[in-house]
Amino acid sequence: MDSASPIAICIGLFISFLITVAYVYCEWLFGYWKRKNVPHKKSTSLIYGSIGKLFKAEVSQGYFFKDIYDSFHGEPFVGFYEFQRPSLLLRDPEIVKKVLAENFNSFHKNGLYVNEKEDNFFNRNPFVLTGTRWKEARSKLTQTLTVNKLKFLPESISKIYPSMKTFLDETEDNIEAYEFGTNITSGMAASWSWGIEDSGFSKTKSYVREIAQKFVDMFIGTTFSMQLIHINPWFAPLFKPSIVSHETGFFNDLTKKSLEMLISTGNNSSPCVLNSLRQTRLKSGQTDDELMNNEVIEDLSGVVAAFYFDAYETTARAMSFLLYTLAQYPDVQRRLRDEVTKLPKEQLTLDEVQKMPYMEMVFSEVLRLYPPATFLRKKCTQDCQLGGLKVEAGSHIIIPILAMHKDADIYPEPEKFDPERFSEENKNDRHPYAYIPFGSGPRMCPGMRFAISLIKVVISLLLQDYEILPPKNEYFKPITPSASGILLVPDAPLKLHIAKLKK
Repeated sequence: MDSASPIAICIGLFISFLITVAYVYCEWLFGYWKRKNVPHKKSTSLIYGSIGKLFKAEVSQGYFFKDIYDSFHGEPFVGFYEFQRPSLLLRDPEIVKKVLAENFNSFHKNGLYVNEKEDNFFNRNPFVLTGTRWKEARSKLTQTLTVNKLKFLPESISKIYPSMKTFLDETEDNIEAYEFGTNITSGMAASWSWGIEDSGFSKTKSYVREIAQKFVDMFIGTTFSMQLIHINPWFAPLFKPSIVSHETGFFNDLTKKSLEMLISTGNNSSPCVLNSLRQTRLKSGQTDDELMNNEVIEDLSGVVAAFYFDAYETTARAMSFLLYTLAQYPDVQRRLRDEVTKLPKEQLTLDEVQKMPYMEMVFSEVLRLYPPATFLRKKCTQDCQLGGLKVEAGSHIIIPILAMHKDADIYPEPEKFDPERFSEENKNDRHPYAYIPFGSGPRMCPGMRFAISLIKVVISLLLQDYEILPPKNEYFKPITPSASGILLVPDAPLKLHIAKLKK
């Protein structure tokens, strides 16, 4: 017994030493923002830091960041801890401007994870690319979505409008707004990506659309594992996510066949992304034969599919929120209908649609309340100053879009739907970076103009023939976000009824 006492004492002292070291280390680790004199949300756990509710999937990421934003009124930024990593949430639109535009060289990297080894197909998406590769990929997309190309949108939409009308005329029950939106965007995105006809209102299943929905469910973050990986890529080896790699062959084959069709028909004027990429390469000196090389096909396929995925989801989601809102506010719908009925339905042009002031006000207010992406994540790549704070390379920055859009100091009665907030006079009274539904700066969503233009044209046609009504035999349900995902995804279907307009 006596001989064991010194050993027991040593063990006890050693354990006490380890506990002391662990305590001192944790105090130092979670004292990062205190040492920098930055207001912050304290860590509540050694494991998940400040993000307990996110870790437990109790709240959506957008509303979690809104809670932090609202808790530190008047501060330009707020520190918090994602697991053991200190991260910074911005509250001042002027500092947001510095991150997205003025100091862009220090924040050009989006803080999202992609498995480049296993997802060598998806990693051509400009939203996730890093270094100089994102510039090249984004340039390829923006060159295919110029104003001159987008002017063909009304003509493209008019081709699917008859099948849309048939669907609505034959549907007596309620419809789900997002599903209706994807019926439109799946066909339009396929047409503008590869130049193929793929009507979402057809009874035939679309394999392209099925893959797109898989992408939405995984990469956008509707699975818990992807949320953890986006917060900290350390979790990647545990889950080994792969978005669409196993579908690479399908997309490459689709791109190859579509390219062969463009070449064989001599179609040099198609506005689709694939043809625009083809024309750019031909102007640089490549030949059509060289474009059929497998390596070139893979590169073209990655860029085209990136556009398809982007156009499919966020456009449909924004359209569903607009439709649901119009059903809730019949006076707004009537005023908007009065505006669109002045347009020549049979010869609708994008220029005329873009000039409708009330359409712009209504849609802007919908995107304020329901931004497709509720926040942006940026990763600092080189030390810089933000509002007097030295931000170190490797730091993660959160730009809480939803929180800024619902800041009562910027938008009085923020939960109220009021299109007049976006009259020219009212817009000029606000900081331009207090409203960024598609981001801003050099890495702004490249498909923004396509999405906005498509939705406006569809609504312009739809309101001339149909009335968007509340769901039959159901009450309107408030839009409550799902507790997962980086997009604003409702936790319940948005039902409504679309009936032929009585003229």
